[in-house]
Amino acid sequence: MNEQQLLNLLNDMAGDGLVYIEEKGYSTSEGAPAWNATRAAEKLDNIALIPILSNLLLKAKKESEKQDIYYALGHLGVNTSDPRVVDILLKRLAVEKSKYTLECILSQIAQQKDVPDCTPILQFIDDPRWLVRHSAFQALSKCKCSAAEEALIQVITTSQDEYDLFYAIGSLCDLRATSSVPYLLPLLKHPKGEVRCSALSALDQLGDSTFLPVFIEALKDRSPAVKSFALLAIQNHGDETAIDSVYQRVKTMLKRMRSIKSDELVPAFEFLNRYREKYNHIQELFEWIISKKWDYLFDEEKDKVKKIVT
Repeated sequence: MNEQQLLNLLNDMAGDGLVYIEEKGYSTSEGAPAWNATRAAEKLDNIALIPILSNLLLKAKKESEKQDIYYALGHLGVNTSDPRVVDILLKRLAVEKSKYTLECILSQIAQQKDVPDCTPILQFIDDPRWLVRHSAFQALSKCKCSAAEEALIQVITTSQDEYDLFYAIGSLCDLRATSSVPYLLPLLKHPKGEVRCSALSALDQLGDSTFLPVFIEALKDRSPAVKSFALLAIQNHGDETAIDSVYQRVKTMLKRMRSIKSDELVPAFEFLNRYREKYNHIQELFEWIISKKWDYLFDEEKDKVKKIVT
């Protein structure tokens, strides 16, 4: 692709965003000129386009035009791993003011394989605009340095915003930041169930079997979602000391028909199946499920039990 073709592509990205499907009676973005051009931009892999896109940024006036250029540049960086792309994106953080354009840059940084310097990003973790702030948290997930970890730990220990916590915890997991584990534990008492789920999932990913008592205790949480994450963690790190708690949770869940599908029983079945041949009461539990509670199971749960008993 040469410079003129690139300019045509960017022009198409800014063009018609919808196409009307007459036989179906509605409009859709898929197949529209802008949609097609955007998909083409995602495949760019010619490093000769990097300086051209950089120069176009200096000339661009409209924010939407800049955002399309950043989008193309970011995907070019993903496809080529050329370090010049990250360098350009980081430097442009000091130039742009629009929250939507900053979000676009930070989102593209978050897609890169490696970001060597987190300093330009750190200024945005306290930004009053949540769109910018959360994108900065995600961008830090590609900065493999202690400064990025420390900044994200500061967020999870000081922020009262549940979404700040959610995004910061996710980035700490992406960084495999085991240093954050002691700071995650207090979040298991957070009033928002979504935050407790995030913290528990992070402990599952970053912790080990020493946290099994924490995972077992989480089975008592009032949130079914937290219980689901607890069972996943027990499946990953559990031993025989967790059998009774998981056994009782299965019995409790199958006391009555459930109207809402959950993710708890499948990991519970998989965990208990490890010890089915050793403990008769586990074998009897599966027999009870088949004979008495089969209609209480959702299809995925039935499939799991079938695989176990056969």
